[in-house]
Amino acid sequence: MQELLTQYNLHWQKSFKYDLIPRDRYNALLLPLIDRREILVLKGIRRAGKSSLLKLIINHLIKKKRTPAKNIAFMNLEDYRFGSEKTVQTLDEIYRAFLALKKPKGRVYILLDEIQEIPGFEKWLRTYYEQNDTVKFIITGSSSSLFSKELATLLTGRQVSVEVFPFSFSEFATYKATKLLKPLLEKPIDMLYLSKAFPKIEPLLRQYLDNGGFPEMIKQDKPESNILALQQYIGDIILRDITQRYNIRKIEVLQKLALYLIFNMSNGINVTRIAEMIGSNRTTVLDLISYLQEVYMIFTTSCFSFSINEQLTSTKARKIYCIDNGFFAAINTNEKQDFAKKMRNAVFQQLRFQWQEDVFYWKNKVEIDFILKSGLPIGVTVKDEEIDAQISRIFYFMQRHNVKKGLLINWKRLQIIDENEQSIVMLPLWIFLTKSRAEILGYEE
Repeated sequence: MQELLTQYNLHWQKSFKYDLIPRDRYNALLLPLIDRREILVLKGIRRAGKSSLLKLIINHLIKKKRTPAKNIAFMNLEDYRFGSEKTVQTLDEIYRAFLALKKPKGRVYILLDEIQEIPGFEKWLRTYYEQNDTVKFIITGSSSSLFSKELATLLTGRQVSVEVFPFSFSEFATYKATKLLKPLLEKPIDMLYLSKAFPKIEPLLRQYLDNGGFPEMIKQDKPESNILALQQYIGDIILRDITQRYNIRKIEVLQKLALYLIFNMSNGINVTRIAEMIGSNRTTVLDLISYLQEVYMIFTTSCFSFSINEQLTSTKARKIYCIDNGFFAAINTNEKQDFAKKMRNAVFQQLRFQWQEDVFYWKNKVEIDFILKSGLPIGVTVKDEEIDAQISRIFYFMQRHNVKKGLLINWKRLQIIDENEQSIVMLPLWIFLTKSRAEILGYEE
């Protein structure tokens, strides 16, 4: 065990530093939580960068907090050398081997990657958390339900969780063209629009819409090998995070469902029809959809209502969105096809992942792509000739519900349309994806 610890903890070597892409947004979220007593939980889809964030935290602890490297232990619990029968004794062995090997003094940091691999880890964490207030646990996992049910039950008030997602467009563009994007982000929206930056940004935006933001994909400009890697991601998630955990017998049904939902991202779904199509039944399909949601592969939106009761009892179809546009590319390699799907999926990702909003849609005579909990309507259009129809739909919703503002995300037009003391802000997609929620919602003022 000590040898395995030494292999994983390269920071124990003198002057070693993990060389990784910085993620400023997560630094702002995570670093203030490091000094707190609670267990810090990072949860998100496989390959979104959770392990890298743990290593960035290690860099911060050593360089900024002057923490002795020997006081920090990292371990990936998916390592095959632990064998298939992992138990809480495995965690005991790791912890004791670390103490015996490094003999740390003072505050200790234990970073455990993919901790859901250990059955019953929750009780182990609670025991050690309560026994020693000098130990800070930082853990990751690939299931939302794992940390919202079992962990929350046993560790109420003892844990703080942060969701980790693939790179946003802003992160992607900053990595690909730092000198181009950083100066632009400092400018207000009007100056940004007038800066003639779009011709330089547009190729990056198209690349992001086509290939997504998984960290390993953005490092490589090799579309064919990236497609193969993303296909492997999908297979790993289906087999390791769902099939094994939930003892799924008909794997082919789950595979067909996952591919169907990814291909139909941004569309409404009919569960009964899907069940017939993939040779299953409605109950099973609903269960499998919930599993795909738990591992962050897909997300759903329901029909909006200002009445919570109506919203909960609505029988209208849910819409499906995908964690990353790269998965769409992995199952549909025609890059020119379904551009509207990619654009709507990117807008959903920004609203859900960056704005951290509950997202709905609305359909009653007209259809609005997105409605936020506050009632803010957001339409998405690809073609200029569709703009007038979209504006009419959004104003219809606003007048019916007495909402003062709406957004229309399009490819490159910036404009404010006023009508009867109500207004719609038309925003280019690239500005919507790079400016903050506060700047966008405060733009008109």
